Amino acid sequence: MKKSRYCICEDFTRRDDRLKKVYSMIGFAQKAGKISSGASAARTSILRRKACLLIMSNDISDNSKESLVKSCEKKKIPWITVGSKYELGTCVGKAYRVAVSINDSGMAGTIIGIISKQEKR
Repeated sequence: MKKSRYCICEDFTRRDDRLKKVYSMIGFAQKAGKISSGASAARTSILRRKACLLIMSNDISDNSKESLVKSCEKKKIPWITVGSKYELGTCVGKAYRVAVSINDSGMAGTIIGIISKQEKR
């Protein structure tokens, strides 16, 4: 799949403090109730224009990824891939999740800022 212009970082998997910060921000968003977790819930929030950022795991199926990325491009929503489905699920307090949407612009902006700092290095 070619890189989308709404893709912030195709594969953000470096094991350092910035990845931990991303996971903690996802956890804070979950506690604040600003998350839709799961592929179908994330897709629904994208289509209803509630989502500000889509976060997918690296091991998401190709069909699900393609569907979610197309929805993001259509609605002009940025997206990233981070870690495994178990790591993503752990930070939202679930067994595993392949996709999570952040529905708050402030928290989404913070996560994008953390990842953008990583890209500049």
